[in-house]
Parts: sequence; structure tokens; C-alpha cells
Amino acid sequence: MIAIYARQSIEKKDSVSIETQIEHAKREILSEDYKIYQDAGYSGKNVNRPAFSEMMQDIQSGNIEKVVVYRLDRISRSIVDFADFIDILESKQIAFVSATEKFDTSTPMGRAMLYIVVVFAQLERETIAERVKDNYYARVKKGAWGGGPAAYGFDLVRTTIDGKKATIYQQNDKISIVKQIFETYAKPFTSLADVQKALIKQGNLSSGGVHFDSAKLSTILKNPAYVKADIAIYNYYKAQGAILANEPEAFDGKHGCVLVGKRDANERKYKDVSNHLLAISQHDGIVDSTTFLYCQQKLAKNKQIKNQYKGQHSWLTGLVKCGHCGYAFSVRFATTKEGRTPYFVCSGKYLHKCCAVKQTHRVKEVENFVQAKLIQEAENYHLKREKKQNAILKQQQQKIAEIDAKIENLIGTLENVSHISAGYINHRIETLHTEKQLLLHQFSEVLTEFNTLEIIPFSAKDWENANFDTKRDIARSMIDKVILSKEGIAIHIK
Repeated sequence: MIAIYARQSIEKKDSVSIETQIEHAKREILSEDYKIYQDAGYSGKNVNRPAFSEMMQDIQSGNIEKVVVYRLDRISRSIVDFADFIDILESKQIAFVSATEKFDTSTPMGRAMLYIVVVFAQLERETIAERVKDNYYARVKKGAWGGGPAAYGFDLVRTTIDGKKATIYQQNDKISIVKQIFETYAKPFTSLADVQKALIKQGNLSSGGVHFDSAKLSTILKNPAYVKADIAIYNYYKAQGAILANEPEAFDGKHGCVLVGKRDANERKYKDVSNHLLAISQHDGIVDSTTFLYCQQKLAKNKQIKNQYKGQHSWLTGLVKCGHCGYAFSVRFATTKEGRTPYFVCSGKYLHKCCAVKQTHRVKEVENFVQAKLIQEAENYHLKREKKQNAILKQQQQKIAEIDAKIENLIGTLENVSHISAGYINHRIETLHTEKQLLLHQFSEVLTEFNTLEIIPFSAKDWENANFDTKRDIARSMIDKVILSKEGIAIHIK
């Protein structure tokens, strides 16, 4: 059977439709049976596409004897992905035909020409990506929206900047809440918790329709979209290492700013703005620079002290969360017939007033349930860990062996090819060698991660004799969190 593959990333006037691609491909087929595989709306930057994956499964199953495409870049614009695709076809002795580009894949020169075309296709994709990036930063430098959700208190509206359509911020009715956040936090003896309590009391909600927490508040307070940017703001962000898109005179004390740049998803809420682009925006700010900079000073003093879970009333302190609102449980005491009894209570309900579910759990009952699970998990942990390590080791060794085999095959062909082809084969060998080194590095990192996640070994008898601190350390090494809800207890093991 013959496979016809077609791909179109987006529908636009100057692009070749999938239907047209299929019609061209059919001209390369006589009376043979064929099956059409088509991916609409998928880029050629990689091969992660449903129809392409289905075709590769049929190829591996031996159901395909020829692959026909409209053009080479319909397969992929990545030379590595395309080379791997051709290697698979050659190993299965499957012919490959491009309806608009004639190549004989049975000769070294034909394969070299294939790689040349794909190199230029990849160059075209990277050039387009760079052009899009340049256009993006050019729009931001003119004060346009930088992408992502609108900052709290703003809506996104379309406008025209220098004759081109763009999106900018426009204040909405929530902007008064932002003013209150800055005014309250700017008072000398207020904290983020004080601001949070005031907003909850008033019933004000964040953009997600939930109560404000410290992370959401600090994000608002750190956002230069709200400041009336003047020369003091220019000097502040320059000292922070930001890239300033405008000259100092553009900081007129009226307009807000837009700050864009790549951010690490694992960063904490107090983000580093070095190498981020700061530009004067089209919208007006709402907070004077003195208030804004004072808030930055207060935030900077809020040291991110790591919670060491030093609770004195339960070795589970810090791990127990509410299954209804997500807030942590704290320990409170009640007088019962057994005396002064500790309970886990939801801080979302009793402190932040945002959880509607009333629930209490005796600390001793929760601890007994969790410790039984820990003892059970500890017995099987090391065996599971060893099996998982062996599985990863086997998988990595297999991948490395496959790469070594490819390199050996390529070296064997060097003796019988032209000077031009040899250059491309050497390039392919270097690529494979780099891929092999990356695999070795990744495997080393996996082993390191396994070693750093080592739990404290213990038995049921060890647990009975363990003191409070040891139990806490064991729990921290094995448990991600313990969820308490009206339905019961759920333990999330690492």
C-alpha cells in the first residue's frame, strides 16, 4: 500500500491546501492502493502529529511500501527529524517520492540533495521564527501589550499604533482594587497578610474568581504596568539589569510600563527582571513612583524563609492540605473527655475565610493512618527504585546502541561516496555523536536525582522507637502532601 502524507500548519491565502497536496501526490500513483494521512493545523518544526504518528506505525508494521508527499518540508523542517525518517524508510526498504521535487533516494548523491533541501527548510523556519520575535519586540517597544493574560484591573483592547493594529491595556472597574492594594501595602506597618484580610473582608476576588493570596498580591505589586513611570522608575529598572526600550525623557510620570521576557516556570514570586525588556506603554499608570518603589523595597525585605516544618504538635505539620480549598491545615486544641486534644483544622476556613466546608480531624487519627501507609511503602520502596533504575538504564543503553549502529553504518559508507556526500555524512555522524553525549548526560542526571531522593530506611520497629524529629524527617522524605476532606484521607507519595 502507498501512503500519501499531507500537512498544513495554518489556512492562509498563499499556502497550499491539503486537498491540493493530495491531488499532486495522486499523480505519482498508478493503480496501486493508497491511504491518505493528513495533519491540519500542525507545524513542521517537529513530528509530533497524530496522522504522522499513525503513518509511522503502519510503516513499522510493514503495511507501507512507498511514501508520497507534495514537498519534502511536509514531513519536517528539522534536518534531524527528516534524517531519522529517511533512515527508517531505508531500513524498511520503503521508497520515498516528493511530487514536486524529484530525488533518487537509492544513491548517495540523491540522499545528500535531500539533506540540502531540508537544511534550507530548517533555515527558513528559524528565519521566520526570528522575524516573528523581532516583530513582537518591535510592537512592545511602541507600547503594545506583551502577551499573556491582561494584568488585573485592565482589559485588552485593539487600537492602531503607527498605522498598524495592536493590542493595549485599558482600565476596567477592578482598577480601584489595585489602587487599594498599593495604598494599603504602602503603609509602614502593613504586610501582605493585612492586605489579604482587608480584601477578603470586602469580598474582593482575584482574576481567577478566588480570594487573593500572597503570591497574587506580590505579582500585582511587582507589575510596572501600574506605575506612573518617571526617571526614578527608569533608574530603578536600569539598576535591576532590565533592557530599557525608551530614552529617559520618555518616562514622563504619566504612562505605565510593559515588562516582557522569558521566565523560568520554577521561579518564585519575586522574579529576576534582568535581561527583561521594559517599555513605556500606551496606557496611563495609577500609582506614583514613590509609592511603587516603596512597595518594591518592602517586598525585597520579605525574605523567602524556607519552611522547615518545625511544628511542635504533629510531625505532619506543613504536609496536610485541604481537599476542598487547597490551604494548609494547622493544629488547634479542644477539650474533650480525653483531655486537651489536638485537631487539624483548615486555615482556609478559620484564617482566610475562603473555605465553605467545615471539617476537623484528630491529629492522632491522621498520624496513625499515615504512619501505617509509610511503613507499608518503605518495605517496597528500594525494590521499586532498583527496578525503575534498571528499566531506565536498559532504555538508555538501547538508545545509545542504536546511535552507535547508525554511526558505524555511516562510517562504512564513507569509502564509496563522493567528496560532497562525505561532508554531509560527517555532519550526520557529528549530530549522532552529540545526541549520544546528551543521552549519557541525561542518564547521569536521572541517577543523581534518584540518589538525592533517597528516603530514610526504616522498619515498623524503627518507627515505634523514632523520636518526633525523625518521624518528621521520614515523612518529609516520602510524602508530597496529605489531603484531608470530608471523604477521608488521601496520601500523595513522592
